[in-house]
Amino acid sequence: MADDLKLHIKQLFSLCLSAKRAESRTEILDIVRRIAKSYAGLMTYLRNMMLGYENKEVQDLLTNLESMVYSKQVFFHDELKMNTILVNCEQLYDIRYSSNVEEEAIAGFDAEAETLLDQLTGTSTKKLQIISIAGMAGLGKTTLARKLFRDPLIEYMFDIRAWTCVSQVYLKKDLLLGILSSFTNNLTDEIYKMNEEQLGEKLYRRLKDRKYLVVLDDIWDCKAWNDIRMYFPDDKTGSRVLFTSRDIDISLHVQAARSAHVLRLRTQDESWDIFMKKVFRTGICPSDLEEQGKVITQKCEGLPLAIVIAAGLLKNNWSIEWWTQIATSLSSFMVSDPSQYMDSLAFSYNHLPPHLRPCFLYLAAFPEDYEIPVSKLIRLWIAQGFIHQTGSRILEDVAEDILMDLIKRSLVMTPTIRANGQVKTCRIHDILRDFCLRKAKEESFLPNIYTYDKISSMLSYPSELGKLLLEGRSIHIETYKALKILDVVSIPISSFPCEAVQLINLRYLAIQAREGSPLASISNLVYLQTLVILSRKNVMIPKSIWNMVNLRHLYIKSRENLIEQPCFAQLNEKDGCPRVLASLQTLSHVSPRSFTNISLRTPNLRKLGFCGPLISRLGDLEFPSIVSLQHLQKLKLLNTIVFPEATRSCNPLMFPEKLKKVTLSNTGMDWEEMWTFAWLPNLEVLKLKFHACIGERWETGDAEFRRLKFLKLQDLDIREWVSSSDNFPRLQRLIVHRCLKLDSIPSDLGKILTLDVIEVGGCSSSAHESALKIQREQESVGNSFLKVHTKPEI
Repeated sequence: MADDLKLHIKQLFSLCLSAKRAESRTEILDIVRRIAKSYAGLMTYLRNMMLGYENKEVQDLLTNLESMVYSKQVFFHDELKMNTILVNCEQLYDIRYSSNVEEEAIAGFDAEAETLLDQLTGTSTKKLQIISIAGMAGLGKTTLARKLFRDPLIEYMFDIRAWTCVSQVYLKKDLLLGILSSFTNNLTDEIYKMNEEQLGEKLYRRLKDRKYLVVLDDIWDCKAWNDIRMYFPDDKTGSRVLFTSRDIDISLHVQAARSAHVLRLRTQDESWDIFMKKVFRTGICPSDLEEQGKVITQKCEGLPLAIVIAAGLLKNNWSIEWWTQIATSLSSFMVSDPSQYMDSLAFSYNHLPPHLRPCFLYLAAFPEDYEIPVSKLIRLWIAQGFIHQTGSRILEDVAEDILMDLIKRSLVMTPTIRANGQVKTCRIHDILRDFCLRKAKEESFLPNIYTYDKISSMLSYPSELGKLLLEGRSIHIETYKALKILDVVSIPISSFPCEAVQLINLRYLAIQAREGSPLASISNLVYLQTLVILSRKNVMIPKSIWNMVNLRHLYIKSRENLIEQPCFAQLNEKDGCPRVLASLQTLSHVSPRSFTNISLRTPNLRKLGFCGPLISRLGDLEFPSIVSLQHLQKLKLLNTIVFPEATRSCNPLMFPEKLKKVTLSNTGMDWEEMWTFAWLPNLEVLKLKFHACIGERWETGDAEFRRLKFLKLQDLDIREWVSSSDNFPRLQRLIVHRCLKLDSIPSDLGKILTLDVIEVGGCSSSAHESALKIQREQESVGNSFLKVHTKPEI
């Protein structure tokens, strides 16, 4: 999409330059007419791009651009006007795609990528082959491997694709779990309890007789491969294993089919291309910044990591004074030894606003190459006290802005993006992690902040406490009295640890216990903000929870969980009214049977999940009143009882007006009942999972989901879907997974002007083909915005 906008702008600028060189009146008039036509094409493109995003800022930018066509200077390559056009286009593009994270920039490796793609998909040999990409840190090995891994041809050719990071320190069990988790939904506790041999055997059976691609990212030596190679069957199916490594001789030690593809440093032109892609969404640099920009990229000496970090310093500031300052101050990156360019990384760090620095340094608390769940990271930042109130905004929103700022500065990578385009996990490059550890030590940042470590493949924070709990030993409370975070959610224990409630300074507590119900003394943790409980059995939350006024997130993942009703004695001392948990924002997997009147005590809930019986005896969707929850934005309904026929929805007036996201699972509603959700005025995300609706035909009729941006259908028995673009006028993403009976995607949905992505996976071949047909039809009428990703049923 950025490439299309770039073409429009370049065409316009080229014509304007031609007008400046034209000599005859006839020639000038002809070029002016072509400029006017080109400008009109640009404006049409921009207006189509901004459909669904109209507001005063957007309208002002479009009006400003439109007014320039009446200015004679625009026809004669006035640099100031040209730069204004660029800036306005950048601002519009940033508004349109601000919630979407851009892909990592890659340039100069087209030939290598094509060669590797041929080797990965070639049919000349069916034997299992090992292929490796090698080179120094920061050259883009992982970026190139990920580009190949996500290539549509790779997705189509391989039955199974898996990716795992090896790193310098690894555990064999972690490698096997990482590979299995890539193509196995929700690994069970049984799998996690398997030993290495059992996991290896399971992996072997899953790969047997299948064509697979497994990427082992950041492998340091051949030992890791030798530890697991026996679990990779060679059934002459054309399977491949792809390594990325800093060791250029790795291919010699693992009997690779060919010598390693050793990546080189980028040329100056390639470096400039990467730089422009990272700084400017359109990929075009304003003329007044070009000279200093090229000085900066030259100092990066062709190292991609250096280029993207330098670009991060400049992305949000286009003043010539700032660019000149950076060009003057930035030291050359000494690429022969990564430790020698720590000074340049320090320069970037020192230009971070003070409120970003602790959040950035804290990322080094996680293991090398670990993908950090974003929602968890935000809560940990808050627990550590790094996030401060900004006006009336809640801490979580402030923290999310900080993360996006670090991403835009190219200091944080985003390996996993959600289907809605938002960041799911993040991590930092090994070199940046090394820098953070050094800087943290230098600034005495980590004396009271522990790091995450693994105990028998299970992540724990702090690791020594996790080990004590795993072994059933007692905790010396005095040693950990200042501890703010106890995260042992990966370590299975028998029951909720009673000693944990004595760690009175805890802000974040996450545990996994067979008997997960906390003791009444949980209320001793008066500062606790986040409580996460994973359990195999139903969890009972004691009534003392209503005394924990600082609690922000109560996340329970088990079955049907109950919260005891507060007793009459739990009143505020001042006015005798029931105590309110005003800070509580998340309450998940709670039984509807325990929510009577609780909504009055949790007035600021933003996310709520019901798990339990949600169908009345008459077959109606039924749950406690939530209409008073005026801040509720996200609602999940998971029904646990079976009803013999299709159920009916509830009155749309039962839902709070600000509700934006709804997920339904196993509710068994008749498709005709979906009109209920079309009436929700602010609904943007609708996910229908596992028998949320039953029946073979969904005809949306004249229902209009006016604000819906994201629609997901998963594990449904629908066969025929009849719908038009009028039903979803602002839809941006359509995801259809494992709807095995679905014949096709409605072709008219391709006419939705705001639709960016259709993703079809695990469906019939006809549904797969219908999605591709929609894309072809839209391309034939000039719609380059719509992208289709498909993976037919295997």
